[in-house]
Amino acid sequence: MKLKYLFCIFSFIILRGISFSQDNQVSNINAVDNLLDESLVPFSNKLVLLGEGKFYNIITDGNKEQHLFLIESIKRKFSKYKILVNEDSGNIDYIVSIKNPVIKIKYNNLFSDRLLGTKKVAREVSISYDLELIDQKNSSSLYLNNFNKKVIDSFELDKLNIVEDHRYKFSRSALPEENTLNKLLFPVLIIATSAAAIILFFIIRSK
Repeated sequence: MKLKYLFCIFSFIILRGISFSQDNQVSNINAVDNLLDESLVPFSNKLVLLGEGKFYNIITDGNKEQHLFLIESIKRKFSKYKILVNEDSGNIDYIVSIKNPVIKIKYNNLFSDRLLGTKKVAREVSISYDLELIDQKNSSSLYLNNFNKKVIDSFELDKLNIVEDHRYKFSRSALPEENTLNKLLFPVLIIATSAAAIILFFIIRSK
């Protein structure tokens, strides 16, 4: 009976570890999209009031990859609206100005999961940009948001090729060096834990 309980305890620990290791397997682009969705909530509310029948012209000041990514994301998220880009037309009702976009992915640390030994990467995803909605008729500002936010989480190192999107340079980052103490300490902990489990197994069997 004691052996059965021991098996249940180890099974619970392993399953918990597997469940935990599957958390936060979000790609860098999805993490950026989540932040962008959050930033556009008040802007979306403003567009609802103005209506889908109006023409919105996105004005850009460059062709940087991050800038173009934001524009395409906004067009996709508001596909029901008549959104144009750098359009020189008299039919425009409102101007959407996007300036100073900065999307950054940074890997802060490389470490090992203490339970299963899975190598993990500590990730920081940040996005900032200035979004302004301007009435074309009188050049008055109807909405302004200087968005700047970051999220910190982690993912498994062997999922790096899935997490990064090679279509975008900003979705990739250099991996940091693993802490030397972590390299040495964790294998020792794994060996000690395995040895303790074996000893406990034979002690219970002998009783």
